[in-house]
Amino acid sequence: MPRRVLDHTADYMVEVSAPTLPELFAEAALALFETVTDVKTIRPRNEVSVSVEAADREELLVTWLTELLFLHESERWLFCRFELRLVDDGRVEGKAWGERLDSERHPIEREVKAITYHRMAFEREGDSIKTRIVFDL
Repeated sequence: MPRRVLDHTADYMVEVSAPTLPELFAEAALALFETVTDVKTIRPRNEVSVSVEAADREELLVTWLTELLFLHESERWLFCRFELRLVDDGRVEGKAWGERLDSERHPIEREVKAITYHRMAFEREGDSIKTRIVFDL
């Protein structure tokens, strides 16, 4: 199970896991959009390139998700598929597939205001890497 919702006293927390960091970042992005709407209603019609830089893994993940959230808020993008290439711990380059928000097909379940660092830590668990992400609603 690569993603699961965890009980949290405030906001919305998810745990994501994957075998590699690029896959973990893709799972985290999918968790973001699963928080917003039913991703099964999103069609991967358009491809958007996304590239971000940061000082460490935690900041890189927050910056990656924040960039996707910015595209959602400013240009009404909803994404359902991600393909990433982690260049190093300081840069991510990737692509996201999705479409613009159609309020008739994409009911907004939650509005995510921000991605936080609260309880974020990367852990190795067997053959997977996992982390928790708290979305400020």
